[in-house]
Amino acid sequence: MKFYIAALLCLIFAQNANAFCRSITPWTIVDTKTGTVRYITHLSRDDFLRNAPQRMSPNTLGMTVAKLGVNGTAQPSVQQDGRSACVQIKELRLTIGYDTLDVYIDKKYKPGSCEYEVVKEHENYHVRVSQEAMMFFRPDIEKALQTALSHIHPETVYSQNDAQKTFERQFNQVMREIQPLIDHINRKIAEKNYIIDTPESYAATTALCRNW
Repeated sequence: MKFYIAALLCLIFAQNANAFCRSITPWTIVDTKTGTVRYITHLSRDDFLRNAPQRMSPNTLGMTVAKLGVNGTAQPSVQQDGRSACVQIKELRLTIGYDTLDVYIDKKYKPGSCEYEVVKEHENYHVRVSQEAMMFFRPDIEKALQTALSHIHPETVYSQNDAQKTFERQFNQVMREIQPLIDHINRKIAEKNYIIDTPESYAATTALCRNW
């Protein structure tokens, strides 16, 4: 998970004044990315399994690598009143999804052959699982983000350094609160992928082409 705090807190402090803290309702934006599918067909099975992100079944004929990325960007609300100020998250934008989904097919299977088309369709199932999960879970992501932000309240600070630290702490708190949902999404994707990665499924797949 990556995050970026897109903010510059410029505070001007005077003497003998207090900040007036007023809670605001933060604005949330959720962007989901389904990614670009790339078919990689110039490597042998041994070559692409050597760099697999996880242990693969010995029956593997192809491989799909889809790494779920989560990036957050936040903007602050700074209410100033003399020598102090109130800091709260004003806007948080969360981008979740995939930049690319890499589909590997053993180079010995030539495009147009039965084996190639069957392996490609098998891997395309994994692609669809990952991409559809982004749309399916989007409402849950939005709700979790709004709930986490509702736990953030304005805090009084007395220096530029304190303002930045407070803002970063608030942001990190929100990202920690939504992490269980991100973990849940990853588990659900893995569970649905496993449906066609059982030994029985592999046996049914290889039965589709007479040259296997």
